[in-house]
Amino acid sequence: MNPRKKQVIDSALQLFIEKGFHNTSIQEILDRAKISKGTFYNYFSSKNECFMAILEQNRYEANLRRHEILLGKDVADEQVLIEQIIVLMKINKEQNLIPLFEGVFQSNDTELRSMLARYRLYEVEWVSNRFVDVFGEEARPFTFELTITFFGIIQHLSMTYRSSHGIAIEADKIVKIAFRNIKAILPVMNSEEILLTQDLWYLIESRVERKSIPIEEIIDKLMSFHEGLMYENADCIGVQFTESLLDEFKRENLRIAVIETLLKGFRNSLAETPNVAESIEIANLMWYYLKNEQESK
Repeated sequence: MNPRKKQVIDSALQLFIEKGFHNTSIQEILDRAKISKGTFYNYFSSKNECFMAILEQNRYEANLRRHEILLGKDVADEQVLIEQIIVLMKINKEQNLIPLFEGVFQSNDTELRSMLARYRLYEVEWVSNRFVDVFGEEARPFTFELTITFFGIIQHLSMTYRSSHGIAIEADKIVKIAFRNIKAILPVMNSEEILLTQDLWYLIESRVERKSIPIEEIIDKLMSFHEGLMYENADCIGVQFTESLLDEFKRENLRIAVIETLLKGFRNSLAETPNVAESIEIANLMWYYLKNEQESK
């Protein structure tokens, strides 16, 4: 993502939070971002697509933080999972997105509601798969229903707490309580009483568009990114990490452990630079590719 596109997304997000999605015009986004209408439509075909880019940006950031939390740790560690789950909640709070999401769900805009539903579905899928990591393969038939129950507990306990205390409960506290409760539920679950089966999950999942990322696309993006870094600042430490990642992705046999280590350095080295948005997008594509590679083996 180039800096100008990120500027448009950030400006749109500020306006959506201040005025609400439907009360914000494209002209106001143009004025806030100081761009022309042609520039906006070069990036997005509509205001809805701009909203989708905000959701994607948040999901990219959450994925990267979660990968970094897990790096070098046991996938079955409950505390690691709790810390990972909290990540997206913290991002949504940092961006003040909760009121925006609530406004979208209360609207009659079916396209927007579908976008937000897909955003949440990705989260359900991720948590469901991580429950298998933590509870074991024998829990897989129950993890879809368990995940929905988990988020239901979080939602209703949070709403009730806010209504009674006048303040929101801390994310880490509510997630720990919800996790404790589903751990207690899991031992008494049996296949004959499951309402949300894996078959239903596969049906829902099949309706979500999945993209396959060829390794050539990653190499092309890294090469283009490297050229840009060399032009701007050849001494930037991010150049070294980009070159190392390029070398790894050009190998006949990927060394996934090496790439995972390099990715954290790549991201950190560019965190305070104008290239941060593009580095996050590329890093997320690499994580996504590695995940698909591991699942295919």
